[in-house]
Amino acid sequence: MTEASANLDRFNALAAQWDDSPLRAGIARAAAAAIANTLPLRTDMQALEYGCGTGLVSVLLADRLGRIVAADVAQQMLAVLEHKRLAAGLAHLETRRLDLTLDPLPAERFDLIFSSMTLHHIDDVPRLLGRLRDLLLPGGWLALVDLDREDGGFHGPDVPGVFHTGFERAQLMDTLTGLGLTAVSARTAHTVEKSSPASERRQFSIFLICAQRPM
Repeated sequence: MTEASANLDRFNALAAQWDDSPLRAGIARAAAAAIANTLPLRTDMQALEYGCGTGLVSVLLADRLGRIVAADVAQQMLAVLEHKRLAAGLAHLETRRLDLTLDPLPAERFDLIFSSMTLHHIDDVPRLLGRLRDLLLPGGWLALVDLDREDGGFHGPDVPGVFHTGFERAQLMDTLTGLGLTAVSARTAHTVEKSSPASERRQFSIFLICAQRPM
């Protein structure tokens, strides 16, 4: 079994209990707030969340955006989101299974693409970022939320599919600039405290990096 397939199995197995975690809920609230406070969101924006999981961030931003395509590789995560979507009457939110590391690009183009705590599960991040850029409309925004560089203590050694123990902000920003994106900026979106594998309490910072596709 590959790291990616083990990671997919893990997410599918955890889907039903995913939203029960206060840590995950807190990260989602912080990510949604940081995006809303940083970018000029509009209710006519066509948006894509890539790696949506159970849609914690998409649901929080739903009243600020137009159509949202919430995409993930884990079908059970999407099933949980579909239940929440129907219960909340979010007719403008669409769930879709999509793996941009393998699948063809969808036909749509978007005013906003956002992704929260997904990049560290992607082996070839520059390739994914290039594909996300290609899905942006001219003038569209990309918003990335993920861990700052850490020593592996956030997940521990036994969690499959963690290809990166966080990121250096400057390196990611240089990658985005190299892809032709502009208005590249970074800020701290959140700081979480959790126990490491050695049981001591640790703090981990989470960034928001934004960039725009030129007109």
